[in-house]
Amino acid sequence: MWCIGTVKKGERDRNSNDSVFLDTQDSPPRDYEKVYPDPNTEDTVMSSLVYCIHLKKGCKWMDEFRKLQGHLNTCKYDAIPCTNQCAAMIPRLLMEDHLFYTCPKRRTRCKFCNREYSGDTLENHTAKCPRYPVSCPNHCESSKVPREDMEVHLNDHCSSVALYCVFRDMGCKFKGSRLALELHMESSTNVHLDLMSGLVLKQQHQITSLRNVFQNLTLNTSGILLWRVNDYTQKMSEAKSRKSYEISSSPFYTSQYGYKLMATLFLNGNGAGEGSHLSVYIKILPGEYDSLLSWPFSHTVSFTLHDQSASPENAYDIVESFVPDPSWKNFQRPSKEPDSLGYGFPRFVSHETLKKLNYVKDNTLFIKVKANSSKIAEV
Repeated sequence: MWCIGTVKKGERDRNSNDSVFLDTQDSPPRDYEKVYPDPNTEDTVMSSLVYCIHLKKGCKWMDEFRKLQGHLNTCKYDAIPCTNQCAAMIPRLLMEDHLFYTCPKRRTRCKFCNREYSGDTLENHTAKCPRYPVSCPNHCESSKVPREDMEVHLNDHCSSVALYCVFRDMGCKFKGSRLALELHMESSTNVHLDLMSGLVLKQQHQITSLRNVFQNLTLNTSGILLWRVNDYTQKMSEAKSRKSYEISSSPFYTSQYGYKLMATLFLNGNGAGEGSHLSVYIKILPGEYDSLLSWPFSHTVSFTLHDQSASPENAYDIVESFVPDPSWKNFQRPSKEPDSLGYGFPRFVSHETLKKLNYVKDNTLFIKVKANSSKIAEV
């Protein structure tokens, strides 16, 4: 019987001259006729019994030397190129495992997200997989949580996360675990109610303060009010059906720190002008600076009904004015509540006159009220 190493060295190279015997190691070719001077010797060698070259790996094959190559073509221990063409040489015995587990060109699914990847990209994906289970940073009792669910876990489920009371913005200082928070909410209803009441009261004060600031920013302190009276027809109808129907303007000041005034209008008249005239009055309202002002009120007040003519040069405005009588009580410093009736003209303009020219246009009329410190009445 021949040693496999010796026989392997004596394998004939089918691509060379039949008379040359090639060694498998790095040695020069030897003359075949000198080694085997006759065919009988060659036949003896080829008929010799040999073991498979993979004997040490576990192959038990043994047969004539001439059958060795045929055996290697099917030997499960012999290495062949990967069938996925990844360039690796893999023994037939291990090919299935290679294709399934280690081949970089294999197609496989991530066991966490069940998406398909090639073998060479699976490892990088696993490190970033959104479904990869990770431990809770709070070390709670929950098992590992998929990476993409961690935020929901921490916000809604983690038993170890420290949570603030939902009434924190109202002043509650509690902070604790989810279970402790639930117990706190059940036992602190009255405390939270008191906090809410205090917050509402504080906000009411803030709203009032902001409203006052806004009113001051938009306050008319020019001493002149241009009053636009809309829906004239409807308001006149209401005035005729309701006795003493009065409409009021927005307040205005004679100056930034001056007297606070308000105009009122009776579309169907009042007093001597009831049913026939438009009556107009001025009222003095309690103001913020009354304690610093001179009393009685002595500003000249004028009322102007504007003619809304398309040609201003042809307009004919109606003007009435008065200088206050210091003896009249309504020109004294007002109390907290304004007087029921101001001072003005019950017969300012007749209904017949209103129908003329353009005093009422687009169902609207304009009345200007002006108060100044001069003692000269406008006409």
